Amino acid sequence: MGRPKRRRMGQNFLVDPTAARRIVDLLAPTPGRVLEIGPGKGALSGPLCERFSRVLAVEMDEELLPALRENFCIDLHVGDALKVNFDELLAEEAPWQLAANLPYSVGTAILRRLLPRHDLIRRMVIMLQKEVIERLLAEPSGRGHGYLALLREAYADAWQAFEVPPGAFRPRPKVDSAVAVLELRAPAFAPGELEAGLKLASHALTRPRKALPGALKPLAGPEDIERAGLDPALRPGMLDLRQWIGLVS
Repeated sequence: MGRPKRRRMGQNFLVDPTAARRIVDLLAPTPGRVLEIGPGKGALSGPLCERFSRVLAVEMDEELLPALRENFCIDLHVGDALKVNFDELLAEEAPWQLAANLPYSVGTAILRRLLPRHDLIRRMVIMLQKEVIERLLAEPSGRGHGYLALLREAYADAWQAFEVPPGAFRPRPKVDSAVAVLELRAPAFAPGELEAGLKLASHALTRPRKALPGALKPLAGPEDIERAGLDPALRPGMLDLRQWIGLVS
């Protein structure tokens, strides 16, 4: 017999009411519409319903739905946050805010899907393992600076709000968690150049230990590095988004 669905997903239920309320308090007063991803047993749902007039939750575990419907004034959409059509779900009432205790196993993938959706969501308050939040907020040349940090630089202003210890969850995880606030915004670059810059960065960051000439092969050469005014001795994790855009402009 397999593990329960939530354990397969890497989800740990938040049980600390103080942490839950702190997360909800990080949302802005407006808009009064909040999307919750993965409500689980409702640790965030209760405080969200107390503060906001419209709470829409996406939950894929059907075993959790009856208790959520009975105990909380939320609208439930049954589905996988990696597959749900957010345009159909949110566009008519946009903009929204978002609050989520994201599953460890798929949280990064969900976050990467949501970051470009400034057209639908203004503010996101998310909880993930501390290591992922650190990578999200990393600065060039800093520990963990990579593709996720570049996406955040492209689409959001963000900061870490507080850390959450393992004892705040059941089952208890083996790692610390952290909460980050993201203010989504339109990128400062044209769509074509942003896509090209991120594609080049994604390629080079698979070779993080190499200097730029080696990391960029075969997509860019020494002449591109020289034209962009970059030191060939730099490694991919040392470049910010504007420098990546410069390599493809």
